[in-house]
Amino acid sequence: TGTGKTHLLAAIVREFLRGSGSRVWIVAHRRELVEQIEETVSRHGMSKEDGRVRVMSIQWLSRNRKSMDEEPDLIVIDEAHHALAETYRILWENYPEARKLGMTATPCRLNGKGFTDLFDSLIASWTVAEFIGKGWLSSFDYVSIRANSREQRLIDSLKKRGADGDYQVKEMNEVLNRETSIGRLYESVERYARGKKGIVYAVSIAHARRIAACYSAHGLEAVAIDSRTPASERRELVE
Repeated sequence: TGTGKTHLLAAIVREFLRGSGSRVWIVAHRRELVEQIEETVSRHGMSKEDGRVRVMSIQWLSRNRKSMDEEPDLIVIDEAHHALAETYRILWENYPEARKLGMTATPCRLNGKGFTDLFDSLIASWTVAEFIGKGWLSSFDYVSIRANSREQRLIDSLKKRGADGDYQVKEMNEVLNRETSIGRLYESVERYARGKKGIVYAVSIAHARRIAACYSAHGLEAVAIDSRTPASERRELVE
């Protein structure tokens, strides 16, 4: 994460189209990612208007597959750790001849299994330490919750997993979107990051809004950003 995965994706697609490939689909799992990838691909000289590169969400493809009269030579799957979900099965069942390339910063599943049932080989990047050493990433400090803390026990209580092995949003929201947990989150900001800018990753839209409300009530300037936030407003808020 943060090392230019989307730029690498765009460069690979560009080289593929210079060779034998004539049509590429890039599939993501969120609308925001579709917009980001389209922007990056465009900066690499590949406009969606020429029809050779399509960037789409897996949800859109699931709804519109039957009306599409084309087949790709290459399918690039962004955030490929989501490819184990049922919705992605159509990529293998309906386009068996297309080459598949998965891109992810987290090539590990929480259940300990790999992706050999979907992909033939794993090409690993440098480690985080190597990226930092070569100047591509900034060094960092981190503070974690204690192993015997109430928050850790709440996390350990999560039982439900999705097809990709990750926790389910509904249960995470029920367990973690609570006043006491958010209050302790605010206390950590006061202790370690007072006066600094930061980003908080929430488990749901409701969780994000509740965190922002809590911070604001304590005098911190905080806003919640989610998939419903217009792109122009999102950029302005982040900057």
